[in-house]
Amino acid sequence: MEQPTRSLSSEKILDVWEAGRQQHELDRSLTLLSAAYPGVSRDELADLTIGERDARLLRLREAVLGAGAAGISECPHCGGRVEFPLDTRTLEHAGEPSSTASEIEVNGTCVRFRLPTSRDMAEVLAAPEQSRGIRRLIERCVIEPHVVDKLFDEIVEALSQAILKADPRAEIIILLGCPNCGRHWELLFDIAHFFWNEIAAQAQRLVCEIDVLARAYGWTEREILSLPAQRRRTDLEMLAALAISSQGWSIALAARCRASNRWLPRALRQHRSSRARLK
Repeated sequence: MEQPTRSLSSEKILDVWEAGRQQHELDRSLTLLSAAYPGVSRDELADLTIGERDARLLRLREAVLGAGAAGISECPHCGGRVEFPLDTRTLEHAGEPSSTASEIEVNGTCVRFRLPTSRDMAEVLAAPEQSRGIRRLIERCVIEPHVVDKLFDEIVEALSQAILKADPRAEIIILLGCPNCGRHWELLFDIAHFFWNEIAAQAQRLVCEIDVLARAYGWTEREILSLPAQRRRTDLEMLAALAISSQGWSIALAARCRASNRWLPRALRQHRSSRARLK
């Protein structure tokens, strides 16, 4: 039975961010899930199908930040900025996997396969070229026949489509339209990439809050993070107001207090990527 998703405290967000800063995105996903499912080993998480992994990331995102979000993309035709709403609860239920193992028949050849995991994706990334990486992924997921190095290209292509169909949550596609030029296109939504950027922005905002409050009150990091988020914001706003009124050392502190409250939206606006991003 799957454990309930545990939200991330401020301390845990900082721990996850510090651990994942130098990691590849595949490892970051496992680091996030390890924090949310402390009773599940990292090896077990690595063996989840990509669709199940992403479904858990969507549930964790909802537990930490809520179900609603706003995404930004760029029109591939005119380059215009396109904003769109996101609901992680809806994305999570976009489709259920048929089973962990399935089979197809191509030109009389019956092929049984399983769904890819994070371990399999790591093998794809290790391949010297993309085409070879896809074939390596397919070969790893084939259960029968046992001789997989002689699979014809048409079987590899059929398996690629069958795997996506069997695990629809592994590739979430969002249809977008540009209000400026009318162009429509498909956007691949990567929850692992999207959620990590949110966690990084949250962590950097927390670092800024700790710095300001520690300088002002002499509190330790643990004492600051033990305060409710609303209390920290209130203290920062009060410091900013006092700093402006005293007009001395305080102007820089006031600016830093205000910057702390604005850190998240500013950091997300500055992030530029071809993938979905926060508003």
